[in-house]
Formats: sequence, C-alpha cells, structure tokens
Amino acid sequence: MMKKLIALMFALLMVFSFACAEGDRHDLVYDREGDAGQLAVRFMWLGSDPKEEKPGDSILLISPDNKVMLVDAGIPEVRDRLIGALKELGITRIDYLVASHPHIDHIGGFKYVMDEFEVGTVYTNSVTHRTATYEGFNDKVAQLNLPHIILAEGDEFMFGEHVKVEVFNPPVEIDYPEDEGERYSAAFFNNNSLVLKFTYGTSTLMLAGDLYTAGEFNVVDKYGDRLQCDVIKVNHHGDTTSSSSKWRRTVAPKYSVITAEQIYSVTVAKYYKRNGGTVYHTGLDGMVLMRTPGDATYTFITEWDRTTDVLD
Repeated sequence: MMKKLIALMFALLMVFSFACAEGDRHDLVYDREGDAGQLAVRFMWLGSDPKEEKPGDSILLISPDNKVMLVDAGIPEVRDRLIGALKELGITRIDYLVASHPHIDHIGGFKYVMDEFEVGTVYTNSVTHRTATYEGFNDKVAQLNLPHIILAEGDEFMFGEHVKVEVFNPPVEIDYPEDEGERYSAAFFNNNSLVLKFTYGTSTLMLAGDLYTAGEFNVVDKYGDRLQCDVIKVNHHGDTTSSSSKWRRTVAPKYSVITAEQIYSVTVAKYYKRNGGTVYHTGLDGMVLMRTPGDATYTFITEWDRTTDVLD
C-alpha cells in the first residue's frame, strides 16, 4: 500500500513538473534540422497521468540517411500523445517498426501507429503471447501485409546504410517453461526481450527492453565485452529487477536514459552515475534527444529543466 501511495505522489509531482516545465526546450527536441548526418535518438515522454497504467517505452531513431525506426509504442492509452509527437516531428513513414517484447506497455500503441503511418518492415522476437493486445498487433501486421522479420541472437541488419544493428537476445530456440504460470510470467517475457546494439562509426547504443537480471547474466556470459556501449536505455524502466553490477560493468555506459513515468529506484539510477556517468530520466526531463555524428561524441538535449535533485 505504501509503495502505491509513493508512486501516486510521484506521478502527481510529475504532472505538476510537466505543467511548470512544458516548453522549456520543446522546440529544440522537436527540431529535425539538427538530425542531418547524425544518428538521432529520441526517448519519448509518454506521460505521467496517475489514472493511467505504466505508460511504457517508445524510442524513435533516425539514421544519418533519414531512415526512421520506432522501437516500442507504449500502452494503448498513450497513443494520441505518441502519434501527436511523431506527427509534430514530421514523421510520415516508419521504415523499421520494432517490438522489444510482447508486453502491453511496449506494443500497446503499435496498432494505432500502423493506422496513422506508412510502415516498412516489422521486427519482433519469436515469443508469442495470449493477450488481446498481442493478437491485435499481429492481426494488424497481417491485415497490412507487412514484411515481418523474427530476430534472435546472432542476427545483424543495417539501419539505413550506415548504422549496424547486432542482436544478442533472445536465443534462437526459446525454452518455453512447461508450467503455465511460468510460461506467462513477466520474467519469461522480459528475459526474452530483444537486446540490440547500434553502431554508427565509433558511437554505440544499447536497447535491451525489460531484460531482468537473470537475462543480463546469460547475455553477458555469452557475449562479454561485445556488449560495451557508450549509451544505454536502462533495462525495465530503471527498476530493481534489472541493472545487475555484472551488466553495468560489462556495458559500461557513459550515458544512461531511464524511460519511466516515475523513479522506481533511486539506487539503480545512482549506480549509473558512478565513475562520472550521466543519467537522464524521461519522468524528470521529458523527451530526451541524443545525437551523435559517429565519432563517439554525443549531444543530449532534454525537453524540461529538472525540478528536483533526487538523482544527484
């Protein structure tokens, strides 16, 4: 009960912060002119309405040659906010539509996104779910007759002509638990999240969905130093289920972005600040824009000024 009360209080604080800070750098994070020739990544702010469920993740990537990738699309309830932001950014086509795993806070908005924008190819893992949201997502992909590529560890593909994407999870053969409770547990879906490393020149980015600690251990044991990235979207919204010391030491990010409507763990956030790391948080910063020209240098712009020093 106390945890829910704290979460509600934080959500109300975020609504107040948004009301105070909206527009601080709104024009800057929505400005596409600065994207030219760079890999631009926008970690979308999906809202902090205390009446809504966890809004989830959505990350928009634009390649140096202007290809567009959308990784995840939040819950259905934030669809208008997400679609509005994409339209404000001038998006008309999504060349790569990527679902990290089939939880509602990651795929819930996709059905509506596909109604509004032309889509090139859909990328998912092979894990199936039995929810109406998952079935609706698959039905829409089939209805539009979109190419659908299943990704697994060992795969590589190009995002445009200049950005390489390596896949480190899930395994090629998914080990489905015999117990139905385990088969449909959060841990099973999250530990089979896509783990994607983006490389543009010498710049690197890691997106690993909601990977839990057990999944982190498995991926690190298999791939070790190949996982090192300068920038990471922190796994599972910065919660304590993830971000093990083994994972953090191996990926060793200089910049970390937490995509969440609230702070699930101050401790986890501060772990990423050790040794001079910089941590951004969409609940505190609004949309977070990262750009890199491919030389391992990065420019970050946040939509808002922070109204709290809780992560310092």
